[in-house]
Amino acid sequence: MRKIFAVVCTILTLFVLKETVNIFITDEADIVKQRSIFIVIALSISIPLIILTLWLWKPRNNQEQNQS
Repeated sequence: MRKIFAVVCTILTLFVLKETVNIFITDEADIVKQRSIFIVIALSISIPLIILTLWLWKPRNNQEQNQS
C-alpha cells in the first residue's frame, strides 16, 4: 500500500513541480501581475510534497520495528 501511495504522490509532485517552474518562467500577463503570490503558493505546496515523496520512497528499517 505504501508503494502505491508513493507512486501516486510522485506523479502529483512531478505535476506540481512542472506548474511551479511554469510560474517562474511564463510571460502571461495574468500570471505576471500576481507572480509573487503564485510563487508563495506554489512553493508552499511543492516543498511539503517533495518531502512527503522522499519520505515515502525511503526504505523502512525492519530491524528497529522488530526490536520494539
